[in-house]
Amino acid sequence: MNDGGIGVDVLISDDKMACYIRIHDHGDFSHSEIKDALSQHGVIFGVSDSAIRTALSGERGKLYQVAWGIPPHNNPSQAGPSEPRLVFTFGQSHDSPPQEITVDPNFLREWSKLCSHGSIRAGKSLAFVRNPEECSFGITVTGEKLPFISGRPVLRCGPNTAPSSDGKYVLATKSGIPYAENGMPCVLDCIRIIGNIGPQTGDISFPGDVMIFGNVLQGFHVSTWGRLTVKGNLSGSASCAGDIIVEGSINAPNATVESGGTILMRFCENSVIRAQGEVIISEYTMHSVVETEKKVRLSPKRGRIVGGITRAKEGVSSRSVGSAMSVGTLVEVGVSPKVRREYENLKKDIGTVDEEIRRVRIIDPGSLSESENINPDALYLKRLNALFEDKREDLFARLISIEDAIRKSRSGYFYAQEVMPGTKVVLGMDVYEFNEVKREVSIGVNTDETY
Repeated sequence: MNDGGIGVDVLISDDKMACYIRIHDHGDFSHSEIKDALSQHGVIFGVSDSAIRTALSGERGKLYQVAWGIPPHNNPSQAGPSEPRLVFTFGQSHDSPPQEITVDPNFLREWSKLCSHGSIRAGKSLAFVRNPEECSFGITVTGEKLPFISGRPVLRCGPNTAPSSDGKYVLATKSGIPYAENGMPCVLDCIRIIGNIGPQTGDISFPGDVMIFGNVLQGFHVSTWGRLTVKGNLSGSASCAGDIIVEGSINAPNATVESGGTILMRFCENSVIRAQGEVIISEYTMHSVVETEKKVRLSPKRGRIVGGITRAKEGVSSRSVGSAMSVGTLVEVGVSPKVRREYENLKKDIGTVDEEIRRVRIIDPGSLSESENINPDALYLKRLNALFEDKREDLFARLISIEDAIRKSRSGYFYAQEVMPGTKVVLGMDVYEFNEVKREVSIGVNTDETY
């Protein structure tokens, strides 16, 4: 294996029992820098300091071995019924899954065939060594313990797989679709779809990364265990454990786009967008709900927030916020959007309970204060009123607790080169309303130092 770097190459043999370095003609490195380079390439075992010094003082452009694995000892056992072998834990098909599918009349058949391979989570076992006690074990320069029989390795790992630390299992290093190729367990971690996600495809779900060379049409959903990349526009809904990258726009009315990572897009309109990581927008967001546990960043040259709600726990930065037409625009920072939503929902729930209490008292106000000669209907109303009162007390206690936590929050920031009338910025429980144009508005503390 050849992993080229700037000034030095690190090469690991196919069986991982040897590691070599080659220093380029004008490369000038220290002993510690070479060890750091080896470590970055996973070489952590059998590294010789004297071999490194020889390579540093030796001829440039020449290969020098600097790390040695421990080969297995000869296995005294005789081959027989108990000979160790690798056993796959997933069903194997006769062909490898495709890495690319085109949207055409045959798409659903091809997609069903792809999904029939099953799925695997990162870290889960794909295969195991049967009768490992009959093996002899060696240690590779990358620190892996590998079983051997008759001088050949029992474990063979394909793309996106690696041996377990005890050398008895092959584990998936990425989530995806398992398959076997040349006797090795492998994982397909990414699929490319050429065309639009729409009537010909239906909803798409994949246990890895998905790249769509087209659009996601309105009314259709894409979900992935990894990253989603859309080369066109996203007009449907999406839910991904990883990042979402949309090279066009997000315009998904009545739909939600959710990411466990970062969301990047050109602009969004009439959409609900939620992310655990940053939301990065190169142009604008208009009449949308944008929420993140990190930051919302818009371009300092073209970025605009117009209408809707923008919530970010850490901060929001944009060139302009609001519009000359005084469109109501709300920005909330310093508090988790989940907490903000719970706070608003609690206030609505308290209002609903108050309305129920009012209705009960309107029906028979006298029955709630009389203690004698209460008829069954009046008793029912009295108990119902008590139930609503208890519920209101619980909701109000939770509301006060959240409000106290919000007041104590001192994090979060807001920055815009221009803030238009109709804009309201909430930092914790502090509210800043703008009735006229303000320039270079900075609220809170931005520890990032970049806008």
